[in-house]
Amino acid sequence: MIIYLQSIEDPVDREKFEQLYNFYRGYMLKHAAKILKNEFDAEDAVHNAFLSISKHMDKIQDPFSMATKGYLSIIVERKAIAKRAGKSGVRGG
Repeated sequence: MIIYLQSIEDPVDREKFEQLYNFYRGYMLKHAAKILKNEFDAEDAVHNAFLSISKHMDKIQDPFSMATKGYLSIIVERKAIAKRAGKSGVRGG
């Protein structure tokens, strides 16, 4: 988690990110694994999702809201789909 926190300057956003990571990481991993059918690829997708989230903490108000859960679901789903497309040789634009 340290790698993510290093990119976040605001202490409030750091705390919020820690809450997101601890609360949603397992959920995001299951969501990615359903798409990718591979635990290692799912880990990569979740890692990429958290990197993206760490750069856009301003979009998250309440870490435990349904809106936040939906936002994180969309991000990890897109990262998983991109990972799957990359493995199959399909390039997106």
